[in-house]
Amino acid sequence: MYNNFENLNEDKKKKILDVCIYEFADKGYDKASTNSIIKEAGISKGILFHYFKNKKNLFLYILDHCILEMITEYKKYPLTETRDIFQRLSELAVIKLKITQARPYIIKLFMEGLTKSPQDLRSEIEKKYLQVSKDIMPMFFEDIDYSDFRSGVEPSKAIQVIILFLGALGEKYLNDFKGKEQELFQNYDKIMEEYNEYLEILKYGMYGVRR
Repeated sequence: MYNNFENLNEDKKKKILDVCIYEFADKGYDKASTNSIIKEAGISKGILFHYFKNKKNLFLYILDHCILEMITEYKKYPLTETRDIFQRLSELAVIKLKITQARPYIIKLFMEGLTKSPQDLRSEIEKKYLQVSKDIMPMFFEDIDYSDFRSGVEPSKAIQVIILFLGALGEKYLNDFKGKEQELFQNYDKIMEEYNEYLEILKYGMYGVRR
């Protein structure tokens, strides 16, 4: 569908992608201007829409690109060999904050996409995020030692509870630091302390013996 754009040389393609990311991240979908994009990218509007047909397709393409970028970033930080699910989740939180600091515009684009896009577009975005979560999250739970779960706690249901908790907590932080991303980095230690406190509550509700 986007072969004409994909066949561009890498430098030109990267310039257009970067301009689009910054524009959508700064202004959200509705207020993002294709006029600003073509001016900064040094291309005509006809060429832009030749590549993507319309603004919606452009945004969804940029979103897919950013999702792949995030997956690549995650792979740069291999997990330790711990088999404790809560220790692994703590490591993941540190990795996510590192990525947020390294690629703030991508994180901001995700936030803007979920909170400021038209409802029909937001539904498509949520489906993309859910699919990525289904594809990626299982690898974070590979080779986990479930022997410490107390009797009566089914591991699969415990994982669902943990995933729901992480989603809700992530949404809380998105709302708390919306438009104040730099404060998120400045409050890194406080956020990690709070995050680990929540994990401890879950941990001692699921494990049979206090560890």
